[in-house]
Amino acid sequence: MNYIMATKSDKSVSSALKRLVFIYGDKGGVGKSAVARLLVDIYRYESIGCRAIDSDTSNADLYRCYKRVGDKGIGLAEGGTDAVERVDFTVRGEADYLIDTLGEYKDLLLVDLPARSRDAFTSLIRELDLLSVAEESGYRVTIVHVLGKTRSSVSALKDVVELCGNQADYVVVKNLLFGESHTFSRYDASQTRKKVVEQLGGIELNLQEMFWTSWDVIEDNDLPFRTAVDAENTILQRSQRTRAYRWLMDMTEEVKKAGKYLGLGE
Repeated sequence: MNYIMATKSDKSVSSALKRLVFIYGDKGGVGKSAVARLLVDIYRYESIGCRAIDSDTSNADLYRCYKRVGDKGIGLAEGGTDAVERVDFTVRGEADYLIDTLGEYKDLLLVDLPARSRDAFTSLIRELDLLSVAEESGYRVTIVHVLGKTRSSVSALKDVVELCGNQADYVVVKNLLFGESHTFSRYDASQTRKKVVEQLGGIELNLQEMFWTSWDVIEDNDLPFRTAVDAENTILQRSQRTRAYRWLMDMTEEVKKAGKYLGLGE
């Protein structure tokens, strides 16, 4: 595949389009759902319209934590429609209705793909001509790849880059739970990184580790991040809440480095 260098004007046009954001990663446990939850938390509390979809049928963390969280973080009334949908993108035909009606949406769409969805995701892109359909509907695709240190993690990114080229934008997230940023040597030395960053304008982010005492309470109770750090409503101890708050503020700033690809502005 030939890679075309994106010009400044090309990027300014693409950043103005509505966004279809896929959260992607090769294996479970790389932090994919944590990134999806962080993004939805920002969208909800900053009143950015977002249609959120959890495609992980075995570990639906996004759905569990944010299904009742509406605009400004206000809880939804009992009996109403959930704020996170569940659609299994790995089942052929399951997501067709979303593609058929894509032009009718006004909001950003975020899809948290399940682990080990490489084949299903690439097949979806090919079979439904997803990139062209998105463009015709006024959307630009962003692929957020949450990186592990394994060879398969880099090859999974390579597959979607080879398939999508400059028809999509890329955000690569290094999960610092697995080590400092410079220790992702397999990715850093790869030709895939060179293509993503130097030729396709991809942006790299670091996902900081939240201290385990805070994280475990949030996980065990399916808490939205903003609820966890709210002094009036949280069940976290003060030290746990303070650490979680600092993490959330730092990560919000980190995410905004890729704001133009994530529907958060330049």
